[in-house]
Amino acid sequence: MRVMVMVKASPSSEAGKMPDEALLTAMGKFNQELVDAGIMQAGEGLKPSSEGVRVHFHGNERLVTDGPFAETKELIAGYWIWEVDSMDEAVRWVRRCPNPMMEDSDIDIRPIFGMEDFGETMTEELRQQEAELVKKIQSPEEAELRRAVKRWSDALEAKDCDGLVRDYAPEVVLYGAIPPYKFEGPEKIRELWQNCLPNFPAFESVFHNMKFHVAGEVAFAYGLHSFRTEDPDHPAGKSWMRVTIGYERQNGEWKVVHEHVSLPFNPMTNQTWLIEDPEVLSVPDYDPDACAS
Repeated sequence: MRVMVMVKASPSSEAGKMPDEALLTAMGKFNQELVDAGIMQAGEGLKPSSEGVRVHFHGNERLVTDGPFAETKELIAGYWIWEVDSMDEAVRWVRRCPNPMMEDSDIDIRPIFGMEDFGETMTEELRQQEAELVKKIQSPEEAELRRAVKRWSDALEAKDCDGLVRDYAPEVVLYGAIPPYKFEGPEKIRELWQNCLPNFPAFESVFHNMKFHVAGEVAFAYGLHSFRTEDPDHPAGKSWMRVTIGYERQNGEWKVVHEHVSLPFNPMTNQTWLIEDPEVLSVPDYDPDACAS
């Protein structure tokens, strides 16, 4: 079973007082024991609530309040995620933990819901979706790449040409959907967007079913992208486009070295074949005699 082990906040943690070397050493030793035993899956300390915010939900309203928050005993100063056989095992491990605070402190242990807890409402489709999410969460490299894609998407919506090439390597090559067939270097790609984006209406940048593969210092991603416009008949939003992105880690950062954007075409008419529904692998109604002529 998985449990969240929560270190409750104290006056010293809320005051931002840092632990001394002895406590850091003791906690480091304890964490190493957890890792060696295959117990610890995650763990972090949290900064004081004075550096946080609280969002209150009331119907469709969202009220954001800056910290600090008064109810110290209800706040969390840190947490672990553990995989244990039982609550008794979790309690035994917590009993071995050094006191994480300078004063008396409390640690709460709460079981985490598993898919089995939801019974028949957790369908096979939902189970597969959850498994995919877990895989993505457990890969820090993929999370970093997804953040890069999100930065690019936000820049596209803002029509921010500098932001669009922020993560491009100097040697990047784009095989785009607009002639000519390739653009080399961030500046050429930036010029492409400068020429195109003024002709676009307001839109939402939407990716669909992006997949990421990482191997050492290189990675690639692929999926579909669309411009979601208010007018469903606007040409910019008529089709999804195929996107492939090649990355290389340079000086500790993922940089785009190759990008490919395209639409399929009907080889019988030599015309573009639109991807109207990403869930449907539609094909032209080919003339059975066309290939023989």
